[in-house]
Amino acid sequence: MKKYIKNIILVAFSASLLVGCQTELDEFNVNPNDPSTSNPKLLLSAMELGTFQTHSSGVMRFSGVFTQHLQGTSIGQFGAVGLYVVNEGDVNNEWNLIYGTTLMNGHILNRDFAKDYPYYNGIGQILSAINLGYATDMWGDVPYDDAFLAEETGNKFAKYNTQQEIYDRIQGLLDKALANFQKPLASNEEVPSKADFIFNGDIQKWTKVAYVLKARYALRLTAVNASNAQKALDYITLAGMTSNSDDANTLFLDKPNSWNQWFAFENGRENYIKMGKYFVDYLVNNDDPRLPFMVGEDVNGNYTGNAVDDIDSVKTSYIAGFGYPDDNNQYGFASADWQIGIVTYAEAKFIEAEAKALLGQSGAQTALQDAVTASVTKITKAAPSAPFLAAATADFTVAGIIQQKYIAMFLTMEPYNDYRRTGFPALTPNPKSDTKLIPVRLPTPSDERQYNPNATVVSNVTTKVW
Repeated sequence: MKKYIKNIILVAFSASLLVGCQTELDEFNVNPNDPSTSNPKLLLSAMELGTFQTHSSGVMRFSGVFTQHLQGTSIGQFGAVGLYVVNEGDVNNEWNLIYGTTLMNGHILNRDFAKDYPYYNGIGQILSAINLGYATDMWGDVPYDDAFLAEETGNKFAKYNTQQEIYDRIQGLLDKALANFQKPLASNEEVPSKADFIFNGDIQKWTKVAYVLKARYALRLTAVNASNAQKALDYITLAGMTSNSDDANTLFLDKPNSWNQWFAFENGRENYIKMGKYFVDYLVNNDDPRLPFMVGEDVNGNYTGNAVDDIDSVKTSYIAGFGYPDDNNQYGFASADWQIGIVTYAEAKFIEAEAKALLGQSGAQTALQDAVTASVTKITKAAPSAPFLAAATADFTVAGIIQQKYIAMFLTMEPYNDYRRTGFPALTPNPKSDTKLIPVRLPTPSDERQYNPNATVVSNVTTKVW
């Protein structure tokens, strides 16, 4: 891989996201890869902060436009994305963040501290699985097995693993994490606490997250092998998530340089991205109580989005939390301190519902009801009304389940993954695009094409991943 893998981005780059939380972050504002200062706390915190940024920035913006939750405008570079034009130079930052900050720190954590810090290492393995999932879902074949070995082997040009191999590696990382969590407390020289911004070192909650992730990635492969539906269901049972209190969320603060990255983007690049008409209209037409938390009011006080072929309108709605005017804007997903779910109880119940529907088992509708209830309650702080819940969960086929998951997983990559593997919801591609096809991947970053002769180079965004 390019030489930046050797010279890892400083943890300060990620820590700038939460610089306002000085009491917890002062000690992390150093380079975790300096042998004289590196320790598990620095590495773990850097991984979490990198994950928060990835989960609320570039790759999520691309996928949000592709799924028509959002639409780019001609004001900025996302107008081209709305026309399905993504160039190799557009994705270097996203790649560098995943590999140069998060996965590299995970490699060092495992390499240097596995023996005496199994709980730290287990959390790092889960974060590595999440980020490796981001990478393979957007780029297909990606480097992993020898991606971080330049210092040890002298080989600066990492070979790429196939996506099939990467899914095996993800499951392997999660299995290793679960094994680490089974080790006795006394086997740890130190256990995570404040360095873990997500659960403050609660290993039981991390165990639940690991099993939901195993289910997520098993469900991805049901088209490859139908038995994966049962595996996904088994993992959800083992996870044992019971409420939104089990959710792994991002952490953002209502302070400059600590903002939710959606708020930071809108604050710095006004009108670059607006809401998508398909998504907004579905919420409006179904009287969805989550509407004002997801969609801000437009200039006329209504909820509107840009059509799939409209990259010019700028008087339509923003993501809720940033809009016209700030004083009247509903608190929502683009508010400075909104916490976005990374792995959630709602997702676990959607996975359970789909797996049961695929297997023809009873209980799919009940799981779907639990999923929608969890989503509405988390977002609005109130349970859905009986009429709304009944209408939203009346269709508990795979198509109906994915439609509701498409709403609930707003501003995450899961709707994009679901769309590519199931074809739901039935989106209409932008007729003004050259391809007339919704992209199914990102192009290989130019840094990789130019500097890594072993890179699997793909430039066509309509070339399917495995």
